Amino acid sequence: MPAALQAERASMKNQWITRVECAVAILLSIAVLFLLFVRATHAGALWRDEAESVQIARMPQFTEVLQYLRYSSFPVLFPVILRTYTTLFGVSDVSLRYFGLTVGICFLGVAWLHSRSVTREFPLLLPALIGLNANFLTAGTSVRGYGIGSVLSLLAFTFSARLVLQPSRRLMLGVFLAGLASMQCLFHNAAIIPAIVLAAAAVFLVRGELKWMGLLLFTAALCGGLAHLTKLLNTYFATDWGKVLAVPFSFTAFLHQFIAACGEAHLSVSVVWLSVVLLSVMVAVWRLAVVREIKHAREREMLLFGVIALSVSLFLHYALFGRINEPQERYFLALTCLVAIATDLIVANFCCYYWIRVARISLVVVAIFAMPIAIWPKIIKRQTNIDIVAAEVSKGARPDDLVVVNPWYFGISFGRYYGGQAKWLMLPQIAERRFHRYDLLHAKMASELPVADVFDAVRATLLRGNRVWIVGGTIVPSVDSPEGLELPPAPRSEFGWNAKAYYSLWSQQLYYLVRDNCTEGRIVLDRMPGVDDVENVPLWLAEGQSR
Repeated sequence: MPAALQAERASMKNQWITRVECAVAILLSIAVLFLLFVRATHAGALWRDEAESVQIARMPQFTEVLQYLRYSSFPVLFPVILRTYTTLFGVSDVSLRYFGLTVGICFLGVAWLHSRSVTREFPLLLPALIGLNANFLTAGTSVRGYGIGSVLSLLAFTFSARLVLQPSRRLMLGVFLAGLASMQCLFHNAAIIPAIVLAAAAVFLVRGELKWMGLLLFTAALCGGLAHLTKLLNTYFATDWGKVLAVPFSFTAFLHQFIAACGEAHLSVSVVWLSVVLLSVMVAVWRLAVVREIKHAREREMLLFGVIALSVSLFLHYALFGRINEPQERYFLALTCLVAIATDLIVANFCCYYWIRVARISLVVVAIFAMPIAIWPKIIKRQTNIDIVAAEVSKGARPDDLVVVNPWYFGISFGRYYGGQAKWLMLPQIAERRFHRYDLLHAKMASELPVADVFDAVRATLLRGNRVWIVGGTIVPSVDSPEGLELPPAPRSEFGWNAKAYYSLWSQQLYYLVRDNCTEGRIVLDRMPGVDDVENVPLWLAEGQSR
């Protein structure tokens, strides 16, 4: 076959598959937008962590936001963003759910920017791995800093990759601003941004461009120093009251939560997700060994950048989690985003092979149709039922009744929705109701009579013939559970500063108290189907002894 004819056919084949990639990328983006909209319209009310975010951001004075930032899980930029958004669009549940939708749209924008400006492809793997991921669609679109912090880290990765390809002061400024903003939105980016910077610095070192490497490292040090100023205001790594949050850290727990974050819908999704990543890294390492002495500069540098960023981020994330409380899936969102964008970058460098482009398209098409079905039950779940419980109490409680929120942290979201006249207390009673004050819980656990005030109020209400509403119910003790069990002030018990053990004991004590002083008890609302387990709260009612 003549060479000219072969070249023409190859060109036609390339044009055809490029059009298919464009169509699939558009279809994928539409699918992600649809799922984002579904999540925004089904998430419902704000659960306690989200209510805390809003209530800190909406402090009357901004100086109060800075003052109480030490009790928040996020640095200063996130409450600033949320404060600005709520000032413009209000604090209703609908408005705040569309905040999450906006974050999702920003993610798609960064995915397209990365693909068109760095890999010169259409966005396929990154939107498929993250945009169709249940963890991103739930935690990433919640009224927390996980989503916007992860998007900003992707932007920092994109600017860093472009800086490696074509160094300039403008791109260096972009890396600095994106890195600083991401670290000021999400503490977990303290493991992500250094990994990205080290990967870019390694490429400059291999290329012998020590001037750019030094400038990048100086920029990163400045970024990290400014980010550290926020941490000085924040007790995220508390050495005193942080004890009540501490749990034993293990590699098994870390690995379990990371795998779950990759494919929360089903284990098979995680297996496919991680298989794509591992296969890409293995092929990239092999290819780097092949081209290390050949002048394939762009391919070599992008593969090196992607592999180092991915690998180092995993090690740094593991080191970071050794210093914080129990790993949760949502804590891994920024890491999974970094892994996904690095994998996307690696695979894009092999798209000179026709069969790899076909395989990538096939995988994405399957994901477009399979993943929405797999994650649908998760993304249509209500985040909480506390608004329904609060409405029921507001409607049914009389002014002389008493409302007890058990355990205390449900009070953060309950207070947002409760509008009744009956007095309400938390178990134990914490002076601050708007956000988590583990320092006050720490003091309660160390005191001699931590719940006596609440129990006295419950007893007096029932003896007067009034009713006690228990938001969260109680723990019904087992048959062999001793009724008079007491725990000494922490940490003198066998449980040390384990807050869950004290919650359990106080809940059982509340059960015995209500049982011995009421004439009738019933469940007004049980835990509801279609509500996330993180805050699916029952409502109990105890009738007083006499009128």
